[in-house]
Amino acid sequence: MMIYRVLEKPREYNGIDYDGLWKKLIYELFEEFILYFAADLYEEIDFLKEPEFLQQELF
Repeated sequence: MMIYRVLEKPREYNGIDYDGLWKKLIYELFEEFILYFAADLYEEIDFLKEPEFLQQELF
């Protein structure tokens, strides 16, 4: 089992961008994310085809 650490670049404000950090984690470790959170779907996904991540919020 590999353990990854994703570091956030500091911003001008003193808070941590948890939303951005979470999105970066999903983007960089998508296959592992699916395996952990949706193991029943893992076998159905073709990971050779790169996913398209949208940069918009759902309101």
